[in-house]
Amino acid sequence: MFSAGYRRLLYAPLSRQIHSFIRTRSAGLPDGFKFFPEFLSLSEQRTLLSVALSKLDSTESKQARKQRRDFLANHPQEHRTVEDIFLPDAYYNFQEGHYDGVIRHYREMHLSSWAEDQNPGLSFILARLQGLYPTLNVQTHLLHLSSVGEILGHVDNIEASGTWILGVSLGAARILRMESTCNPEDSFEVLLPSGSVYLQMDSVRYDYNHSVLKAGHFLGCEIKAGQRVSIMVRDRKEVPTFNA
Repeated sequence: MFSAGYRRLLYAPLSRQIHSFIRTRSAGLPDGFKFFPEFLSLSEQRTLLSVALSKLDSTESKQARKQRRDFLANHPQEHRTVEDIFLPDAYYNFQEGHYDGVIRHYREMHLSSWAEDQNPGLSFILARLQGLYPTLNVQTHLLHLSSVGEILGHVDNIEASGTWILGVSLGAARILRMESTCNPEDSFEVLLPSGSVYLQMDSVRYDYNHSVLKAGHFLGCEIKAGQRVSIMVRDRKEVPTFNA
């Protein structure tokens, strides 16, 4: 959809060194953090991202949806890369800031169901992801960051979900920074390429601030900002029951 030069301005190519490092990155990570750097194939990424964007688009105004349709009618999509599926930032109604000040330049929604019957192959992709879930009583959240969007350091609300968080990354690679809330020297960074999945559990879920950087450097390579969608799956917090 966009020229190669335009894509280079938005999305930094990942070097062979980084790709090699990503494939072996699970070694040395805390026990409560699991990383699957190439979990989704390119076709699976395209399917999942297209459905996620369609869900997010459905929450916006008729005028916004018409503007996107008009843009697509005049700019045929090639979809040579996953990033080609995104439209320019101006065609999405990004919010400048979250109510708690943690997320900037984003769209989001809580997802009650996927349109599996309307998207061939989606059920298979979701079943593969479900195979990673430690438990099956879950809630799903879609988060779309703009090219300048970011997530500041925070611990997810411990009253709103349980002991684990799974994140699926689609779109531009971003750096995930994990910092212990108890020990300032205990921190690590993981580069999240499109198609990767990570899982935070137990102490890593509760005792580490996590942030998604707008841009930065990883292994000496510049990671430029770009649009991305995160599919965040959390287990529902168990409510204790008391016998009368």
